[in-house]
Amino acid sequence: MSEGARLRLARLATLAWALVLFGLAVLALHRVGRVVEVGLQIASVAYGALLGVFLLGVLTKRANQSGAMVGMICGLAMELYLWGWSHVAFTWWVAIGTCVTFAVGYAASALWRIQSRA
Repeated sequence: MSEGARLRLARLATLAWALVLFGLAVLALHRVGRVVEVGLQIASVAYGALLGVFLLGVLTKRANQSGAMVGMICGLAMELYLWGWSHVAFTWWVAIGTCVTFAVGYAASALWRIQSRA
């Protein structure tokens, strides 16, 4: 992939995440009236998966890109579940999302490593 194509892909990914976060903000404002609480809830939905992938890359040497992506998707899905369908306080969402992302990402990386050897 050329450098220009990578730049376009990065810009599209940034735009996509901005739209996702904007959509979450609009939905959250309808559920909760306080702007500060809505902002913290939106950050809690996104930051758990990001922190989990960061820790996966910093704390382990065995993590790979595919495992990290699977872990991040699972962590984000867990956080969306917590936001929409659970009664867990939003202050716990980052910690839960981080743990799910790290555990699933590490396990998926190990599975990919085993499959690549076979």
